[in-house]
Amino acid sequence: MKPDTHTVQQLFERDVRYVVPLYQRTYVWDESHQWEPLWEDILALLQHQEDGGASLWSHFLGALVLEQEQMAPGQIPHFTVIDGQQRLTTLQLLVAAAAYEMAAVGADNDAALLRELVANNPRRATGTEQLKVWPTNANRTAFAAVMSPDGPPPGHVDDPDNRIDEAFAYFRRRVSEYLTGAEDDDRAQQSAELAALRATRLRITISHLLKVVSITLEADDNAQVIFETLNARGTPLLSLDLVKNAVFHLATRQQRDTDALYEQVWRPQLDDDYWRQLRRQGRLNRPIGELFLMHWLTVRVERVTPATELFATFRQDVLQPASQAEALIHELAADAAVIRSFDSQPSGTPEAAFFARLAALDASTVMPIVLLLFRSPEVTPERRRRCLRILESWLTRRALMRLTAKNYNRLVPRLVAKLKADLAHCDELLHAALSGGEGAISRWPDDLEFIEFLTTRDLYGTVAQPRLAMALAAVEDNLRTSKTEPSGSLVSEIAGSLSIEHLIPQDWEDQWPLTDPDGKPLDGEQAERSAAERNARLHRLGNLTIVAAPLNSSMSNSPWAAKREALNQHTRLLLNARIAGRDRWGDRAVDEHGQWLAERLSAIWPGPDASGGDRG
Repeated sequence: MKPDTHTVQQLFERDVRYVVPLYQRTYVWDESHQWEPLWEDILALLQHQEDGGASLWSHFLGALVLEQEQMAPGQIPHFTVIDGQQRLTTLQLLVAAAAYEMAAVGADNDAALLRELVANNPRRATGTEQLKVWPTNANRTAFAAVMSPDGPPPGHVDDPDNRIDEAFAYFRRRVSEYLTGAEDDDRAQQSAELAALRATRLRITISHLLKVVSITLEADDNAQVIFETLNARGTPLLSLDLVKNAVFHLATRQQRDTDALYEQVWRPQLDDDYWRQLRRQGRLNRPIGELFLMHWLTVRVERVTPATELFATFRQDVLQPASQAEALIHELAADAAVIRSFDSQPSGTPEAAFFARLAALDASTVMPIVLLLFRSPEVTPERRRRCLRILESWLTRRALMRLTAKNYNRLVPRLVAKLKADLAHCDELLHAALSGGEGAISRWPDDLEFIEFLTTRDLYGTVAQPRLAMALAAVEDNLRTSKTEPSGSLVSEIAGSLSIEHLIPQDWEDQWPLTDPDGKPLDGEQAERSAAERNARLHRLGNLTIVAAPLNSSMSNSPWAAKREALNQHTRLLLNARIAGRDRWGDRAVDEHGQWLAERLSAIWPGPDASGGDRG
């Protein structure tokens, strides 16, 4: 076998044919598992360039295994694709989609350069022979259609049996968003000049920074055995494994006792299956070990490192020849213990509530800040708790008001750098930094805006239910005092097991008739107006509470008398006891309860005008 590392440019710049044989499976990659992660990695490369990175990152896409066919002299070289046809097909769809959208914004030169990577010289090839990649039979019609310079021809029908059209459409949409700036809510429509600049940057990124290892089989290599071996089940190496190998190699060169370092320091914290468990981050599931390394590197180098560049960044920016390997091993193990401790904070503590709420907020991007707070001896427990309250308030207010989280990965490294400059006063620095945010990207909503939003907008159906349950659980915890019977853990720690209940049910017409203050039924225009007012309140905060899922199901669309009895009989939450204390539940009750909840939430999660986040 002859392996070589190739960029996309090197892989496709010559006239060539990569043919997928009939026995290979059809194109099966999809948005959530492959297209979106690939595009996010491309955006990370672009962002690194836009942020003025000292060196260009690259992204490794994996391996291709090819078998060269015997061709007559002068013919275009043909290769049979033994492994990697999903990557090859995706790359061609990405390049073609980018070329199409670049032409649409007038970046004709960049579009033409990319078109050279998908089409062979028409003087040497005709018809479908002009396509550099030729997929398996089931995908060929759709592939040939979307690879046309003008996109699918009029009358082209999407074949529901494959995902070629969907992949092409996905990459067109994402490229267009990038070129026009549509992915940034705070950026106005891009000028033609900036679109052209982005087109060139994107072309260079796709052509020169995406890489594969291309393995060409030699005459005596058994293609089928190699294919089966490459696709056999196995345990993939994590970036954390590569870090271990590199740092222990350096320790050996520095004549340290690597056996003792491994057995006494590394293995107890970093060498078990815990780090291979998958944990959700945004829309993706990643091994905990990768997330730890990502957060740790953000603290060390003060920038976010994409998952594909973790080891490269560690080797380049951390593991210098002069680095003390033994100290680095101790540091990694100590910080790994800190990260692991986040899963087992003492029940009923503010820390346990913070991590439970952070999970509901799906805000793991702030974990580098949290790691820094817990690992730094300069941070007192009191200041650390104030920092956690500030972070939680900022995150929760923004989440409940549905403000964007897409730029948190830019903000977090800047906050890490600010806090590292004076960790002894971290709470004051964090409050000042977050209070100074402006615009949808980073601002901290004040009390007036927060309360107005919570009392006038639909929350159910627009805010994720785990976040709503978390907010209502926080109110329940806030209601408890020293006079309340012990209940074990905070409700916030178990909020994920509770269900959102509509007090006025969503289907209210049969069991909740509209009446006047004397109890007489309404009709005509007055009934229509009252029905509209009731429907407008159904999904507001004041009409929602949390109960156990079986209780939710049993109450269903029951009238208020039955719901009130069920709440009194089965719930032990003070929040629900307050609700059940009302003889009637209607529009006025929704408004009053919503105002009360909003003011409670405002106190629990103070806004930027509070002093250091101490209120609540």
